[in-house]
Amino acid sequence: MTRRFRSTQVRPRDRGYEFGSAHAEQVGASVAAYRQLFDRAAGSAVDLDHWGTLALERITAAAPAIADEIAGIADGAGLPVTAVAAINARTEVLAAVGGVTPSECSTVVRLRDGDAPVSVQAWDWFAELADLWFVWEIPHENGHLTTTVTEYGIVGKIGVNDRGLGVHFNILHHSEDGNGIGVPVHVLARAVLDESRDLNHALVRLAQAKVSASTSLTLVANSGGESAAVSVELHPGGIGYALPDRDGLLVHTNHFLSSPANLHDTELRDGPDTVIRFDMLRRRLSGRPDVDAPAVVEAMTSHLLGGGATCCHVDPALPTAARFETLATVSLDVENGTLTAHSGGPCTIPADFAAPTKENTVLKLKRIDNMDILTHDVDALVAFYHGVLGLAFHLPYEKEEEWAAIDMGNVTLYIFKSEVGEHAPRRTAVNPDNAPGYDSIAFEVDSLDEAEAALDGRVEWVDERIQWKHPSGTWYQYRPFFDPDGNMLYVTEPHIVGAGV
Repeated sequence: MTRRFRSTQVRPRDRGYEFGSAHAEQVGASVAAYRQLFDRAAGSAVDLDHWGTLALERITAAAPAIADEIAGIADGAGLPVTAVAAINARTEVLAAVGGVTPSECSTVVRLRDGDAPVSVQAWDWFAELADLWFVWEIPHENGHLTTTVTEYGIVGKIGVNDRGLGVHFNILHHSEDGNGIGVPVHVLARAVLDESRDLNHALVRLAQAKVSASTSLTLVANSGGESAAVSVELHPGGIGYALPDRDGLLVHTNHFLSSPANLHDTELRDGPDTVIRFDMLRRRLSGRPDVDAPAVVEAMTSHLLGGGATCCHVDPALPTAARFETLATVSLDVENGTLTAHSGGPCTIPADFAAPTKENTVLKLKRIDNMDILTHDVDALVAFYHGVLGLAFHLPYEKEEEWAAIDMGNVTLYIFKSEVGEHAPRRTAVNPDNAPGYDSIAFEVDSLDEAEAALDGRVEWVDERIQWKHPSGTWYQYRPFFDPDGNMLYVTEPHIVGAGV
């Protein structure tokens, strides 16, 4: 089963707190599982606070908004922030303590003239973590959306944004890995999706990152009928790039494709199956005009290499610490900013597996752009909203045109003339007393005391000050008032738990 969670909070710390509170058990399980992995890799108990402190410093410097989100996750889950920071740097910590990790991830991208790219990955990892991953939909304050397949407590991995960009994630191994803690590659994958305006912006972001563990982040872009793909090979010595072949096919497994990094590749000794997987996928898909997501899944359905196959299953003969499997098979739809994640390997997927179609794609609504009020007297409402409340005009006001556009900060209020009927009955501050329908507009203020003082004698108050508290500890105090037509508005002072100072 594929678990999904969509955040409702858009500020990083609030979003993290909401997530951590809702998934405290799973985040705690991730921390416990990685503590065991770190200890096992090191051969002794690892100081999680030490590594987490180093990781948090790097994250804060490279992506402060993500650092705030990690702090929120820790607060919500009741865990030390260093513990959550450490698992976000799990690739770097494992490299630093000398761990040998499974490296059977396989990525295929096929660019197609006149059509959106095909973009599929088989993600392999420790079988003991099979229940600790999910799909996270992350709305932002600017109205954009990031969707990522990741682990509980880790901010990102494989994913897409709604600006035509996708990221695949393949671990690599370089002889210089493990010298301290660099910018965590999982944080970089998420930051690229959150921040990038376009493919070039993403490339520059990655090129400037200083890492301590090697990874290939394959970027897939689609915009205006054009598409491109590139594997960005990050390593402590610098950066390298791998591009699609002449037919638009890009395959990446777990060895370096760029030079000079390939001269320092330890995977060729420790996990040589990577070169066979690369060759098999390339041969099965090269030169084919019919490559779509099901065709890639079919090509990935191979068990020839056993524990190192493109479709990896647990070998019960091995100890728990050495049991790896394909945890998820993921298809990115960069054109529509969505993804499909199937729990399990390619051989378990239905024949019609593909990225979301129009029938099952979630509509990508952004922020509220505008709202309308109909009135018999446009000028009276303009005098109130512009004169009394001090809101600026969104567009110049021409009285004779009998409409106005008022800037309410994050939404535009349009006031239009209407000659039909009477105004609906006035609302009250008690919801059960009101008929169904749109109820009110609320304005956030820093201080309700100051807002009341500024409006007293200039507006008609509906009721006295009201307070409401949520079981989470978040609370509001607010006061409703009427405009000249009897439309109800509020000034509200929010107190969000976990919002920070």
